[in-house]
Amino acid sequence: MTPLLEAVVLIVVGLLSLLLGKRLFWLFAGIVGFALGWWLMGFINQDVWRLIIGIIVGLVLAGLSRFLGKWAIRIVAAIAGFVILPMLLGNLGMLGGISEFLWAVVGAILGLVSALFLADWTLIFLSSILGAGLILNGAQVFVALAEAVRIIIGFILVAVGVIVQSRQKP
Repeated sequence: MTPLLEAVVLIVVGLLSLLLGKRLFWLFAGIVGFALGWWLMGFINQDVWRLIIGIIVGLVLAGLSRFLGKWAIRIVAAIAGFVILPMLLGNLGMLGGISEFLWAVVGAILGLVSALFLADWTLIFLSSILGAGLILNGAQVFVALAEAVRIIIGFILVAVGVIVQSRQKP
């Protein structure tokens, strides 16, 4: 896959997560699955396999989310935390020498615990953060941004996602 196509896919998927993550939960679950498959296959230098595995994991998680009831939100939130926390800390340059996998486990625990108590807001925040991260990762191909600018744009994107999703009717 060309870097241009990869960037467009990341931006489109990121926009869907950013703006529609809570309303279309099954879609957010699929995006989380795609991000998980993409991240787990990062050690392979063939983007085609990363894409294929990402799509398969995304379809499986989206399908499962339709049948798991309340547990679907908790499971998807845990997986989203697993993917988002190391991505977020890596983008901010704050991994601090700790294994990316350990941060992922911490993210999964935080996602699960927050979904137990505040399911709707957890979905809104996680889908906004994931969407902003995917958009910024895709945008790197088109525009080289200074780290400070990237952080500011990321916060603005997350704020827009939270505002848009919190005003949507269920």
